Amino acid sequence: MAKIAVYAICRDEAKHAARFMASMGEADGVFVLDTGSQDESPRILRDLGATVEEETILPWRFDTARNRALAMVPPDFDICICCDLDEVFAPGWRQELEDAWTPGTTRMAYPFYYDGRGSFFYRSLIHTRRGYIWHWPIHEALLALGPEQVGRCDGLRLFHLPDPEKSRAAYLPMLEQAVQAAPDDVRMLFYLGREYVCRGRYAAAVPILRRHIGLEQWDAQKAASLRMLSLCYERLGDHRAAEDALIAAIDACPHMREGYILLGRRLLHRGDRTEARKCLSRALAITRPDPDYFNEGWAWDGTLERLLQEA
Repeated sequence: MAKIAVYAICRDEAKHAARFMASMGEADGVFVLDTGSQDESPRILRDLGATVEEETILPWRFDTARNRALAMVPPDFDICICCDLDEVFAPGWRQELEDAWTPGTTRMAYPFYYDGRGSFFYRSLIHTRRGYIWHWPIHEALLALGPEQVGRCDGLRLFHLPDPEKSRAAYLPMLEQAVQAAPDDVRMLFYLGREYVCRGRYAAAVPILRRHIGLEQWDAQKAASLRMLSLCYERLGDHRAAEDALIAAIDACPHMREGYILLGRRLLHRGDRTEARKCLSRALAITRPDPDYFNEGWAWDGTLERLLQEA
């Protein structure tokens, strides 16, 4: 039987600590690096059985913190799971993981439901104790140091249940600094553009998204930027450019529903029912979510069928 560890970073998560520990109780050990809590997070976690260390990371980098947390896991553990304190697994997750973890596996992908509206992607932050490292100061990624064998476990589901009152104000300046330091880093460009869109700063997002689109080689990520670019143009009053961006998003990634639905809705709203019906029907012909990218909940929750009825 594999020895399984959960590791996490924490700051002021007392509100979620007990729920997190209850969910992670199927692991053989929980290891948490507290990076400066002013609440009772460290005490609650320790009382509930977690191994907790406290360290201030200066200058702050998410990758540094996660690498420190991973280093807390003793070397005799076989499998490591990185989670945040506001995330929980569906019960029975350990058995699902053990059943899916075949000989030679180094990493496991699983559905991660991230926004409470059914949107999900296949996350892959379950990995062997050795052979992985975290990189990037924000929106950090787990990188393999050598060859890897990635499995997939559909029955293991992780849910993000964030605190809407918790400030994430530091994200934007960190992303701006990252892009200033590395203007051609496609990952940081994407996340900076997305952050501007989320904050309603559409004019600022346009040049960042356009730069990302010109550099990105991953079609699904390029299509996502094009859909966000379309939203920016729409909010800025350039409806022709908004429609062109959606057409480009479909061209970049024709196997995903999202672009067709957004374009079909635009066509429907401007009265072109025939073209809207064609576009929405193409979306309906796509019967499975993409296992390799973000899937928006509204693409699979009946919204498409309702739009087709209107068309």
